[in-house]
Amino acid sequence: MANVFDFSSDKIDIYLFLVDSSSSMQSDSDKVREGLKLYKKSFENFPESNSIAVSLCRFDNSIYCGDFKKVGDFDTSYYTGGTTAIYYSIGKAAQYLKNYIKEVTERTGCIPRATMLVLSDGLSCDDKASESSAQCAIQELNLAGITTVFVAFGDAITSEFGKRLGFVSTIDVQNRDTLVNFLGVELSKSCKEQSQSLKALGANFFSHAVDESNSDKYSNTTAQALEDDSWINDI
Repeated sequence: MANVFDFSSDKIDIYLFLVDSSSSMQSDSDKVREGLKLYKKSFENFPESNSIAVSLCRFDNSIYCGDFKKVGDFDTSYYTGGTTAIYYSIGKAAQYLKNYIKEVTERTGCIPRATMLVLSDGLSCDDKASESSAQCAIQELNLAGITTVFVAFGDAITSEFGKRLGFVSTIDVQNRDTLVNFLGVELSKSCKEQSQSLKALGANFFSHAVDESNSDKYSNTTAQALEDDSWINDI
């Protein structure tokens, strides 16, 4: 396995998803897997798909970074266990993303546009780094023009945590039953809009996401995809 460097155009978009996989996410692990697979499937026949690279990084008391792959090929494996070293993981993921951006630029001669999204349902626990170190890592990404996004999942954490760390875009997903819809539909829509936009969406990354009043039910798109779940086992 290795990172991807062959793209179909010079307009390259990179997404790093840093997803909490600590023990508190255990009851939601199936939703995360279904949501990520739905996200992946949603890019079939998307015109810019061959110029989009995605890495799924999990974190608990440590971090596990997946290779950057074309959006149709990235690894959606997800399992849970451990505590929540979120500050440590943010710093490591930020460096991993910067290293990949540098290598893409050197190999292609193009400067890619990048987004780092962090999803967590809990505060720091048994961390190996400090809050200030995570703030510095996010600030460096922001100054480099990288879009930083924080998703507060569940009711044990809010978007205020992400704002305190300096993320330019934050959102609350309190209803745990909507996680499949959030990952497979809302996140997909925002990433597609970013990929087709002439400039980074920044603070407006989720400006067209489904609002809270609609979050108690899956969208029709999600429901139809989940009813025909034969594709899930093929990924």
